[in-house]
Amino acid sequence: MTTSRSGRHTEHDQPHWIEWVAGMLSLVLVLGIIGWVGYEAVTRTDEPPALSVTLIGTESGPSGHRVTFEVKNGSTATAAAVVLHGEITDNGEVVEEAEVTFDYVPSQSKAGGALMFQTDPTGKQITIRPVGFTDP
Repeated sequence: MTTSRSGRHTEHDQPHWIEWVAGMLSLVLVLGIIGWVGYEAVTRTDEPPALSVTLIGTESGPSGHRVTFEVKNGSTATAAAVVLHGEITDNGEVVEEAEVTFDYVPSQSKAGGALMFQTDPTGKQITIRPVGFTDP
């Protein structure tokens, strides 16, 4: 630490105690991050994306009927160009189909979206399922 005495700067031989505390905290933080990254590198396995879809709701609008949903990727691998296919069925007969493509769904995360239908899905069965993806 530098102090000023009569216009001159002088250095102390011993650093202040707060410098030691900051240095030790930094050391613990850096070693912890290195340990965590090393542990993840050794224990993480390559597995394919595990995609699942949850319907959230439907809304009517001027451009048709919007069916909102979430797609979840439960694996440790990211999926790119995820294609989801949606159908409205009535008594086992397909009434209308739609598709949407997500650029990517990161590992262990969710992404939301919607499919637009002209047919009112009220009282009918809605199915949305993943049909394909690519490895990024």
